[in-house]
Amino acid sequence: MRAARRFGFLLLAAVAWLAAAPLAAAPGEGVRGLDLLAAQSAHDGAPFLAGIELRLAEGWKTYWKKPGDSGIPPTFDWSASENVAGVELRWPAPERFDAPGDITYGYEGGVVWPLRVVPEDALRPVTLRLSIFYGICSDICVPREANLELTVPPGTEIEDSPAAPRLREALARVPVPPADPGMLDIRWREASAPTLEVSLSGCGKGCMPPMLIVDGPKNIWFGTPRVKRDGDVVRYVMEVEVLSPAMLEGEELGFILSGPDVAYVIRKTM
Repeated sequence: MRAARRFGFLLLAAVAWLAAAPLAAAPGEGVRGLDLLAAQSAHDGAPFLAGIELRLAEGWKTYWKKPGDSGIPPTFDWSASENVAGVELRWPAPERFDAPGDITYGYEGGVVWPLRVVPEDALRPVTLRLSIFYGICSDICVPREANLELTVPPGTEIEDSPAAPRLREALARVPVPPADPGMLDIRWREASAPTLEVSLSGCGKGCMPPMLIVDGPKNIWFGTPRVKRDGDVVRYVMEVEVLSPAMLEGEELGFILSGPDVAYVIRKTM
């Protein structure tokens, strides 16, 4: 059912895009700005930090790499770039948006996607050319596309750019494994419907329970967690739309903890 609804959403989005294509007079509805930025003034051939900054109007959101039940995952095409051996895009920890029958993952108000750019030749400028396709939603959902370009000259006198603090802050929001991966205990509950219980330890007084997002295989959906605190342990209980827990045996799940001061990912093989 969810797969059919998602297909229907994408079909409607595609129709909306085709219908809206001639309306070039209003390309920025919901978008305050979209920029390709570098954290430094020049490059010396070593990998450097860059990023894509999307700023949205109040009340608008965009989507994570796995948008959930609806939404449009962004795509990034760097094929027209010059003197670039590789571009690695990092995904900041998303938010979970819960609505009746519709769970999505993304970023409200905008996002900065950090990039690790690897030059080919230290003596030539690096020219990044990006073709991006993405979706934004408020009361309506709108597909967008744009072409961006950024040139970083070669040089040995390298200084931080004005964008450097924002790019480093975004990089810090990319989930990393915690020092203690045992802080999460994961188990199936014996129930008529497959139910997953995730226990987070060490969240004591003053700790705001982080949002839990499960990154799993296609065609398996994780419901909105019910959250309960028991001392310094936070328990997340969620129903899983899967025919049998046995279907997840041997599969790796990513458990993302996303909060104001937390961006962790713990991977578990079920």
